[in-house]
Order: sequence, then structure tokens, then C-alpha cells
Amino acid sequence: MSEYTIYILLTRSGTWFSRLIHLATQDNYTHASIGLDGPRGPFYSFARKYRYLALPAGLVEEHVTVYRRTVPCCLYALKVTEDTYMRLRQQLNTMYAHRESYHYSVLGALACYFHLPLQRSCHYFCSQFVAGLLEECGAVELPKPPTLLRPADLCHLEDLYPVHQGLLEGILTQTAG
Repeated sequence: MSEYTIYILLTRSGTWFSRLIHLATQDNYTHASIGLDGPRGPFYSFARKYRYLALPAGLVEEHVTVYRRTVPCCLYALKVTEDTYMRLRQQLNTMYAHRESYHYSVLGALACYFHLPLQRSCHYFCSQFVAGLLEECGAVELPKPPTLLRPADLCHLEDLYPVHQGLLEGILTQTAG
């Protein structure tokens, strides 16, 4: 059976929301994304839809070449079976095709900070989305519900291994050409 690699990208972008999360949690990373097509992406997450507006936010496709190159990040890889990869791809494609039905869960992110699980239909925050997708498709077993996982918690998932830690420009440099 074939083995596939998926990628989890953790960042701290410097937006006011990212700075607020960092101030409250002191976590190194405040945003999580998942990619199925290599370390340069694209990646998928729940985040702002427009560059200069925090809201509206929802399911978005992110490209590492658009971020500021000085964004702190950690890129993790996870080996999965072909079946798991295909389930991830199918679920992600289905969700993305209906992305207008999904919304960023500001309340969920706040509840997570207070260790209160809050599950709302079609509402996710970034790490909840990534962790939930991984668990639902059988890629990982989570130590707690996706509604309680912060981006920094993803660093500790079993079988993830770091590919790059540093500035985002390092991913672009490592994978160029």
C-alpha cells in the first residue's frame, strides 16, 4: 500500500487577532493549516477571507507565498496510508466546495481558551478544523476533543515530525526548485 505525506503548518502571523491569542496563551504558534499537496501548499484552514479584514472569516485556501516571509512557523509532516489520504482529500474537497456554508467560530476559539468544548454545526476555528479533519479521516488519535485543541497542541501529536522550524521564508527556500 502506498504511503502519502500530508503537512501541518503552524504560524504566528502578527495580525491583531494572532497577537491577541499569543498574548493570552503565550503559545509560539497561533494558527494551524493543513496541506495535502506538498510543503509549499496550498494549505486549508479557517481564517480571514480578506487580507485586511478580520471578519468575515471561514474556510480558506492559503498560499505560503502570500504571507510575509518573516512569519514564525513550524511545518510538520505526517505519513498516512493511501486510504487515509483519499478520505482526507475527499472530505477537504467536499468542505471546500461548500465553503460558503462554513464560518469561523469566534465563540469556539474563546471557549477553547477556557477549556470549554463548544461544538457548533458548520463553525470551526483553525486548529479545531485541522485536528477534527485528521481524526475524522483516521490519520491521528487526539488526546482531547478537537474543540479543545489549540494550534500549539498539534506539535505534540504522535507521528508528526518537523520538516522546518523558523521563518516562513525557510519553507520557500528549502522547497524551491
